[in-house]
Amino acid sequence: MPAYGLRLRLKAYLRSRYEQLVWESCSEQPFAIPSAVQRYFNNAYSFEYVTAIREFVGDAQRVLIVGDGAGRDYYSLKLLGKKPVVMDIASQSTIPEFVIGDANLPLPFADGTFDAVVMAEVLEHLSEDYQALRRVRDLVKDGGVLVLTVPYYHDDEITHVRIHSPASIERLLRASGWQIVSYVEKGGGLCRLVDWFPVRLFLHVANLIVAKYKRRTFYQSLYRRIAPVDFWLGRRRHSLHRYSKLYGAFVKCTKTTPTDWSVANARAFQNMHRLLVR
Repeated sequence: MPAYGLRLRLKAYLRSRYEQLVWESCSEQPFAIPSAVQRYFNNAYSFEYVTAIREFVGDAQRVLIVGDGAGRDYYSLKLLGKKPVVMDIASQSTIPEFVIGDANLPLPFADGTFDAVVMAEVLEHLSEDYQALRRVRDLVKDGGVLVLTVPYYHDDEITHVRIHSPASIERLLRASGWQIVSYVEKGGGLCRLVDWFPVRLFLHVANLIVAKYKRRTFYQSLYRRIAPVDFWLGRRRHSLHRYSKLYGAFVKCTKTTPTDWSVANARAFQNMHRLLVR
């Protein structure tokens, strides 16, 4: 019993120290952001989402974010001076520019409203994914981009109604009028090593020491060096990231003419029929 009580006190102490680090990190931002969002910036794996989405959005100013949980992508782009708007199926109290909407249904925006659309870990939740991508295409101005993140071969989550692979994502995008122009696989690499508990604990302690004397943390400066290494590892299809349970991809797309797969199917089955009747 005494050992159990000691563990509880130690756990409470570490949690309080981490909360101190979160608030210290919040104070480093140019304007106030929720502490729940700051946690994404203090985590190596989450920060790779921040880095990839920022890079793929590029110079786009007016950005629609479809699905944004605690507001990571909204505040990440807001910190860059972008003009993001979030649409989600559930209300999010931490996000000011917010619209309730279901991506499976017609979207409440005029065509050509946005320079970019971000759909991070959303597509696998949509039963009408093809229609959603077609509708999003109408909202993006000519020359605009679609930024996706998607998990591969992930059926553990009960709300995943689609199980995607690199090939299925490419074909779905082509069918709905998008072509992939940048592609980075994710899930493993240095960010997973940093997320290993002993390393993570060491980093938190080191940040506590630095924050005490310099009044700032070094999470983001470290993660900015880690992300490019993992992105380099993920530039190839079926990269080493595929051995991770968090395997997936960051994808940047531009508009193109939709591919009519019915023509390809008709041709394939016609050829199959000819082979069978010989």
